[in-house]
Amino acid sequence: MFFKEDKKMRLLQLDSNEELFSVLSRYPEWLKMVIETIDKPPLDGDYYPHIIEVFDQHGLLAGKVYDKFAYECTRTVEEVSEFTAWFIDGELMVFYVGSEVLINRLKLLTSVLGGLL
Repeated sequence: MFFKEDKKMRLLQLDSNEELFSVLSRYPEWLKMVIETIDKPPLDGDYYPHIIEVFDQHGLLAGKVYDKFAYECTRTVEEVSEFTAWFIDGELMVFYVGSEVLINRLKLLTSVLGGLL
């Protein structure tokens, strides 16, 4: 029940926030992923990720594989990120537009940042 109510609140947040709606309406594939992920539970606190990747509307920004290989892409000054999406082992875990966090499935972020998220 909690996740269903949380999903409703987040969808209302999306509808009522002009910036969020404007950004996601330009990227329907990302909007679909956000809606499908909104009610998924957080990761277990002891989960160990193998692959972490960060994307924006232009594509891959950075990643890390098995705590051994890190990679990042360069961007021009004109390629400003409209949103940021974090994937862990292929699953969307964090999604934000500006300072507005729509998805946060990482307990650690919630614990560390508390009311900021």
